[in-house]
Amino acid sequence: MKKVCFFGLIAFCLMTLESYGQIKWDLAKFMPLSEVKPGMKGEAYTVFSDTKAEKFNFEVVSIEYNFSPQWHVIWVQGSGENYERTGVAGGMSGSPGYINGRLMGALSLGYFNQREYSNIAGFTPIESMIDVTHRGMTPKLGYRGGRLFNYGTDVVGERNDMLPFSTEGFANESGLTGIPPAFSTVTANTARLEVPIAVSAMSHKTMEFLTPILAKYRLHPLQAAGGSSPVKNAPIEPGQIIGTEFARGDFSMFGYGTMTYVENNQVIGFGHSAFGEGNVNLPISGGYVHFILPSISRSFKVAGPTRPIGTMVQDRQTAIAGVLGSSPNYIPVKANIETTDGRKYPMQFDAMRHQGFSALITMLGALNLLDSVEMSTGDHTINVNSVITLKDQPNLASRKIVHDNVYSSSFSPGFALFQALSPLSDLIGNSYAKVSVEQVTLNLKLEDQRKTAVIEALRINKDRYRPGEVIEVTITLRPYLESPIIQTGHITIPYDAPEGLISLLATSATSYESFQRARAPMNYRPTDINQLISLLQRGESNSDVIIELFTTERGMTVKGQEFSNLPLSVMSVMSTATQVGEGGNTLGTTIQVANIPTTYVISGSRFVRLTIDYNAP
Repeated sequence: MKKVCFFGLIAFCLMTLESYGQIKWDLAKFMPLSEVKPGMKGEAYTVFSDTKAEKFNFEVVSIEYNFSPQWHVIWVQGSGENYERTGVAGGMSGSPGYINGRLMGALSLGYFNQREYSNIAGFTPIESMIDVTHRGMTPKLGYRGGRLFNYGTDVVGERNDMLPFSTEGFANESGLTGIPPAFSTVTANTARLEVPIAVSAMSHKTMEFLTPILAKYRLHPLQAAGGSSPVKNAPIEPGQIIGTEFARGDFSMFGYGTMTYVENNQVIGFGHSAFGEGNVNLPISGGYVHFILPSISRSFKVAGPTRPIGTMVQDRQTAIAGVLGSSPNYIPVKANIETTDGRKYPMQFDAMRHQGFSALITMLGALNLLDSVEMSTGDHTINVNSVITLKDQPNLASRKIVHDNVYSSSFSPGFALFQALSPLSDLIGNSYAKVSVEQVTLNLKLEDQRKTAVIEALRINKDRYRPGEVIEVTITLRPYLESPIIQTGHITIPYDAPEGLISLLATSATSYESFQRARAPMNYRPTDINQLISLLQRGESNSDVIIELFTTERGMTVKGQEFSNLPLSVMSVMSTATQVGEGGNTLGTTIQVANIPTTYVISGSRFVRLTIDYNAP
């Protein structure tokens, strides 16, 4: 009897959870699309300012079936003082529309450049939105977010034709790719309302970079007080702001639309997708509307977040759906900035956990903080120390990825931040193991002068050396706006070095990395998470001249381990056409490496040939 009661209780609990697992259709509350006819009049609610949802009127103009597959649209013409002043606006997505007191849908569409402010708007039928909740109202715990592009550690920053062999056309097979290329600005006259993103004020160039990237997700950045609202609580009801804080704290990004319907602990909104990623696990917050910025092209609500209110669990073509309560946590980012006048600024923000956005948000946030207390361009030298700490998990050899280097130029200090933080993208988006970032720490120290030098010339004393002999290397550096200087260094030829013609390369850290990737590409193809972390820890100091002795004799890389001077029999076995993927040839073999420290950030490369001869004088 006790067992029957126990299982009965479980069944009751499951039925109760299921009843809250979706919004049920109720003809008394909702008007189906089949009842909506042209000429019907109704009223819609949205916040024009503050947190008060205000009414505007509309009249149904037409019904368009299959505007997009499985997405029908109710076209209306709006009226009313507020609406006629602003027209349909970004951020109104999700504004609920009622006919005869029943909810018929949510505003979701509106064309650009309409001649009258009392312009045409499109509503998504409410049954299409409620149907989204039937896909399940629990968060996807394994959610990572989509990935539009790769931007990682393969940032060379300079091309140099002075290398001993050309790297042009070399295809990086490591999966560690560079900063995303410039995207063309999206100007298409699409009907679907974009999601406004209120972003902390940042430089024009940064906004230029950010806008086309966000446009890929149909997000529209606005320079605004994205993290500042005069109130911390807003009503959770139809017509109010709902959105996601991409970043919060000293740097903020808030993307938002409008709530359409709230029932118990469930909420639906937007009338279209946010990112279109299906079953998700994203934080949602309420919001406060500062004002609507009227525009002949298309108006936008300017809003800021109030507080987290729950979790977005569905992100589908016709709606977002969420559950009220707890929200997913963020990645804490701490930045300690020492400016050129010696002042120190401890700053902090949180970045949303998302495969496509976390690294970008962290980079832009750090750049924005740097701009706000120091400079966005001009002569500078910046010392960067970054530490990416991962949460502990089994089989993780190292939890910290440390980057410590110096950069200098007359352009934006942002390049240094992209270099230092690019491993974050590789970690979050890796295909070997799911890792969770515990914290990102940045320590930045700036000087208001440029300390760069180009390698102009390279000289050695003779062209024939014995194994074990020390080569004195003389390098001519030309500092920025200064006369050339001479730097000397030494490199020792190993006793087991092969006889014959070899090359001596003097190069900058960035050119050296490019050279190594071209020489031994399989060294940069990790096969597990620990190899990836090891690769991300690589890197020479930008203030060093790297000297390398190498030969064009081929070697092999097998599972990340490089082998040189292999017998031809081994090379032929490993290169057979019957196996692939475990290893690959190198285009040369490194014999010895040495570093020459300088007080400049070095660029450029030079190389000379020499002969190793046991009988050299």
